Amino acid sequence: MSAPGPAVDALTARFVAALGRRGAMAELMALASLGGPPRLTTTPPDLPVLAHLDEAVARVGDEVDGQLREAIALLGARADWTRTAGYADDAALFAGYAHATLRGSPDDELVLGLVLLGPGVHYRAHHHPAEEWYLPLGGLRWDHGGGWVDEPPGELIHHAPWQPHAMATDDRPVLLAYLWSGDVATPSAFVDAP
Repeated sequence: MSAPGPAVDALTARFVAALGRRGAMAELMALASLGGPPRLTTTPPDLPVLAHLDEAVARVGDEVDGQLREAIALLGARADWTRTAGYADDAALFAGYAHATLRGSPDDELVLGLVLLGPGVHYRAHHHPAEEWYLPLGGLRWDHGGGWVDEPPGELIHHAPWQPHAMATDDRPVLLAYLWSGDVATPSAFVDAP
């Protein structure tokens, strides 16, 4: 896969199928109708966590599937990665995390994107007004509010608006695809101060 449009379409198709299996028809229809060119760049920013991108992409092929790995490799290399400014006080997370919107905008009330977490990252409990669906592209630990659990790669995870959740990686980086709907303009915030 060498073109960004088909790569975003491949990720979208994976999300649409997963949403259909979960019966999330409103989100499925909204995502299926979300068009426009992907939001990519030719010069990704210089963020520390991007040093782990290739290893995280390799996990997609090992733990989810090779075809999706090709799409994620292209998108990850051209994504306009950024970080949530409100996380700057947590130096370890700020250095080991980035996210990128691939398609959608606040006007759409829907965004599709990627999150990259470096090795040994604890993305502590946070919440946001957007409803959130994650498609983990590698294994990691989660706390959805009831204690830490391992969630399998490639299986959809849902967080209702304002539901606190946390993530932790082991000694390997991981990529996650995400879908936010509703109030996508308000950034996430930590539940408790550091």
